[in-house]
Amino acid sequence: MSIVKIKFVSRKISKIRFQPKNSSVFVTGSYNDDANQISVWKFPDPSSHMDDEDDVGCIDDDPQIVSTKPFNGCVTDLKVPSDDLIFASSSLGSIFLFKYSEEKLQCIHTWEKLHKFHNSPASTTGISIKGQDVASVGEDGKLCLFNFNVDQNVKEIADADLCSFTSVTYLRHHEIVAGNSLGYLRLWDLRTNIDAPSSLLSLSREQTGISCMNTHPTQSHILATGYDDGTLCIWDMRQDRKPTSHFEGHSAAVTELLFHPTNPDFLYTSSFDSCVWQWDASGLRNPVSIFNTPMDPQEKNFTKGNPWLNCDAHKHKLEITALSGQTWTCVNTLDISGTTLIWGTDNEELCILNDVIV
Repeated sequence: MSIVKIKFVSRKISKIRFQPKNSSVFVTGSYNDDANQISVWKFPDPSSHMDDEDDVGCIDDDPQIVSTKPFNGCVTDLKVPSDDLIFASSSLGSIFLFKYSEEKLQCIHTWEKLHKFHNSPASTTGISIKGQDVASVGEDGKLCLFNFNVDQNVKEIADADLCSFTSVTYLRHHEIVAGNSLGYLRLWDLRTNIDAPSSLLSLSREQTGISCMNTHPTQSHILATGYDDGTLCIWDMRQDRKPTSHFEGHSAAVTELLFHPTNPDFLYTSSFDSCVWQWDASGLRNPVSIFNTPMDPQEKNFTKGNPWLNCDAHKHKLEITALSGQTWTCVNTLDISGTTLIWGTDNEELCILNDVIV
């Protein structure tokens, strides 16, 4: 594995996302600045240097900004559902839709102040995209639903929660789950005309806030959640009881977690404790007996189904690798495409790790 490359960008990075079909292009959003920005970055094309033998070893492979736009408020969430569309949520309660084409970034629509208190804006804390459907949640405890390709009113579930929502994701087109600052998961079935959630799930009564969540890329009923105390949970959302796995992880809040998009046996987390970790559950999938002896019946159990649903009983086979090296600043966000992992920090650093083993 290569060393971590650090690029200073003069802005605190709050969110970072690759284009889904192009691992050479990614998007960043900033926060806590007098003038925040949405920026599109691009890695140089290695093939353009193939014929320059004299330049071998001197090639600058740092990503460069190809387009940027000012942003109203802090960027609180960022979604890139296609190579030409970018959704960004704001600390001032709005959602912005950008179009990226021919290396130019253009804001094409704004949903103003979706989240607000009586006389002031409330931060939009999370957005999720499923096809053309958008869901957002905010500090006002509201869930908003709309289709970005149809000119229609936004559906608001105004009393969705009495405290702040922190994150939201679609499980399926008709199912949405949101996490709040008291550690509860609320699940809505959109096929009904009832605003009340169909399920309410909680890890414990300790009321530790949910800080982030991510669904498994091929089995959307599997949900990973990160918490303010640094712990992680894996849920099977077909079961309305408790998480299937619970891990004591970071020493501070988990800021982001995601399954690898093509090899979801790997999970990646970032934290305010300055760490970026790779969680490898592949050892739970294919145990091998080097002595050719009959396998223990308990060993057979965890080869069936998804390995993340069997972690609690076999945590000793879960491998955790620290990827960030020695750093002294909060890591706010990360994303991975293929074998390239990128993350952003409070120290105005963009960090790049190539050749991640997956």
